[in-house]
Amino acid sequence: MTGPNRRSVIAAAGLASLGLTGCARAQTSRLELWNNATGPHLRGAVLAQRRVFPELDGTEFLGSGAVGVPVTDTALQALAASGANLVVLSHPGTVAEWAPYMPDLAVEDHLNDLVRRCELAGLYVVIGFRTGPGRSEFTFHRESADSWFPASMINDDVWTSREAQDGWDMMWRRTAERFRARANVAGYLLMVEPNANQAAPGPDGGDLDQWDPALLAEQVAGTPADWPALARRLSAVIREHDTETPILINPDGFGHSRFAGLLDLNSAPGIVLALHDYSPRGYTHQARGAGIDFELGEAEFIPPDAARWMMGEFGVARWAPQAARYLRRRVNSLERAGAGWAIFRWDSGWRVYEDRENMFNPVYGADPDAVTPPGDAPMLIALQDLWRRNRMHPQSLLRR
Repeated sequence: MTGPNRRSVIAAAGLASLGLTGCARAQTSRLELWNNATGPHLRGAVLAQRRVFPELDGTEFLGSGAVGVPVTDTALQALAASGANLVVLSHPGTVAEWAPYMPDLAVEDHLNDLVRRCELAGLYVVIGFRTGPGRSEFTFHRESADSWFPASMINDDVWTSREAQDGWDMMWRRTAERFRARANVAGYLLMVEPNANQAAPGPDGGDLDQWDPALLAEQVAGTPADWPALARRLSAVIREHDTETPILINPDGFGHSRFAGLLDLNSAPGIVLALHDYSPRGYTHQARGAGIDFELGEAEFIPPDAARWMMGEFGVARWAPQAARYLRRRVNSLERAGAGWAIFRWDSGWRVYEDRENMFNPVYGADPDAVTPPGDAPMLIALQDLWRRNRMHPQSLLRR
């Protein structure tokens, strides 16, 4: 028998600090949920939602509420029953996207209800704002402008307007005050996939579209397009109102690791680097019938140079060849680094939407033509095996 290695010694110390002896007992700190030396402790999936625009969406496709797609209790319970213990809520901001930047109480109430229902299902949540003052959902669909939505609905003012950034300040202040005592809130994700590098104004009057970190830092310094500076500001705001809940930060470039070095991960206590990675994109985003395979090494993820980090989004088209094998290799590389993770994305339970939009939905199986969930979905089976490694659950934790 070999002696203990450094990781096992650190893990044993971390487990002691958690009040654990190889099995789950009461957690003492939410930050320890993101401890890469003892982890991963959190494994789950992303639920992505946006504001509903009846003129685009009608009243059924995304539901008739302020936020869609609706997420059913059955869907949350199915996720928990599959072994997951984490939901990353990629949620619309709770302050208006267009000036004047006022709180949107309907969106706030939706978020509060969703966090509550996740807790009832035994799921931790990360609250992440994909949109907010000066940032609309359509920044993620810029290439489709004037097709299914008018280009005028793209709003990237957050990268030019101090007033819009004041709105993000207010949004996170209100969020921290409202959710700081919620037992199942495992973190605040400041902005889902910041894209100043792409959408900020460039020197020629068009989009910046800068993918070199050093050049980006030079070009945005001292301007509203400096995402690391805004992240420092928002982290400080949260810490004024909530000293405990971990703060997760995506790098620029839609959460790409190449921009991670620009972030100040020590600007406030309890910061966790949150990365998104869909490499190799030609494989993970392939069209139906493309038949593109991956090299085994392409599924591996190289850990960043960060004390605490997690993978907040990754995924693969359900019809990609060997998709389940890709998931296992990707997750195992994250697990070796002790990193928590969430796959994009989980089924919402809203069939009128899911039966049409299910490229990354693991419950629909490998058949590209599937319009309803089959009984045996290879990706789902793989995920269930991986999620069942979880031992932490929020119902016994952090009752304050």
